[in-house]
Amino acid sequence: MKHSLRQSMAWLHTWSGLLAGWLLFVIFVGGTIACFDRELDDWARPSLHDLAGPQPTRFDAGFARVREHAPDAHVWWAHVSGERKRGMEAFWFNDDGSEGQVLLDPRDGEPIPASGPGQFFFQLHYDLHAGLWGMYLVGFTGMLMMVALVAGVITHKKIFKDFFMLRWRGGGQRAWLDGHNLAGVLGLPFHLMIAYTGVAIFAASYIFGGTQAAYGGDVEKFYAEAGGFYERPEVGRPLPSLHSVDALVADAERRMGARVEWASIHHPADASAMISFGTDHSRRIAWDMQQVHYDAATGAFVHQSAPATAGYDTYAFLGGLHMAQFGGAPLRWLYFVLGLAGCVMLATGMQVWVRKREQRVAAAGALSGYGLVRALNVGVVAGMPFACAAMLVANRLLPAGLPDRAGAEVAAFWIAWIAAAAWGAIRERSGRGWRDLFAATALAMAAIPVANLAGAPRSHLFASAARGDWALAAVDLVAIGFALAFAAIAARLHRRLAPA
Repeated sequence: MKHSLRQSMAWLHTWSGLLAGWLLFVIFVGGTIACFDRELDDWARPSLHDLAGPQPTRFDAGFARVREHAPDAHVWWAHVSGERKRGMEAFWFNDDGSEGQVLLDPRDGEPIPASGPGQFFFQLHYDLHAGLWGMYLVGFTGMLMMVALVAGVITHKKIFKDFFMLRWRGGGQRAWLDGHNLAGVLGLPFHLMIAYTGVAIFAASYIFGGTQAAYGGDVEKFYAEAGGFYERPEVGRPLPSLHSVDALVADAERRMGARVEWASIHHPADASAMISFGTDHSRRIAWDMQQVHYDAATGAFVHQSAPATAGYDTYAFLGGLHMAQFGGAPLRWLYFVLGLAGCVMLATGMQVWVRKREQRVAAAGALSGYGLVRALNVGVVAGMPFACAAMLVANRLLPAGLPDRAGAEVAAFWIAWIAAAAWGAIRERSGRGWRDLFAATALAMAAIPVANLAGAPRSHLFASAARGDWALAAVDLVAIGFALAFAAIAARLHRRLAPA
């Protein structure tokens, strides 16, 4: 039994942080990169980099391609190209839960090789690529993060004073703890907000009681009433013909007073099918949920969504605050920097746990629980950045015509991470795991602009900077910055390991 509130909170902070730490690190890295998910996806598609300015909408071409893959899908969906992405993305979702995607050139509607590292990291952030159970795990981990943050503030009574006391020269536990305090205080309000809103986004999926009691478990009816969504039930008759979607865009933009961002067709094979349009979420914090709907056979206007209820608008505000689609590039950079602070806070916090128990770790051996924690720390914290860099290098080195090229890039990520984690765990037995992986990550980060220069003549740093395409240039510049940072850390660790 603990003897004081601070002691109880110290115990709670340590174990909630440790148990969730590795997952939280993965979630934070994925979310931090996903601040620029569209820009990263755009960077990964060099065949579109000679495009400049807005492109005409080609929903008809997109849906024609989707029909080839899934004529009887539950819904077809397509997003136009825009300022943050040059390609047109078309999706389909089937009644059995399966789905698919095709990436199109907005100039002619022709398919181009799919590649989406930004979307990969975005999905890693919210469900770990594990579907519904992954989403539950992320939500539970987010709750543990809130517990750890609150307990940490109570535990560290001098946390704000220690924020100004950086003692890097000595190394060891004190340096890790100072880094943990610095990153924790720097981003504390942001980290609390991001943890709370991240959990709140999927609240309806975690808490079943309300929808079960009020709607008999009919989640679609709940969203229809709360958010103003609209859909007609199927009638079981085939759709005679599909009206031109592109021909309705101008009327949809006039009714909504904003540029159309996406179009969808629910039940495209049924006579009940409707063509729906919606806008993006960049104009205000709360998601812009307004939509207009047209009869898919005649093109006649059917319905415009009503304003959402106050409760749903609050939910949309929390979701928009988490997703950061508003505010433009400056806000996304702020989220990116504070996200990096969260990654540092988690990494240093877990390493503090190991450093405080160095003697017990050494006595217990590599195959003990302490040894496992030490190996997981280096494998997750130092291995994942290497895997991220390897994925982007693979994007430039893999043949353009490779079947399932996007899948090969994802495979490169997992293989690189597994290999790095195994190497780090083995080398950490002699205290060299962190140095080796940070040095390897520095080389992998430096390889990104080199591979870009060699494999994409219109996309490398010099070409994109010369024409003022700073969204593309930023990927290379950030990679160079990380290469220098990881090289500096690796050099410092090497000097500490060198004999006196």
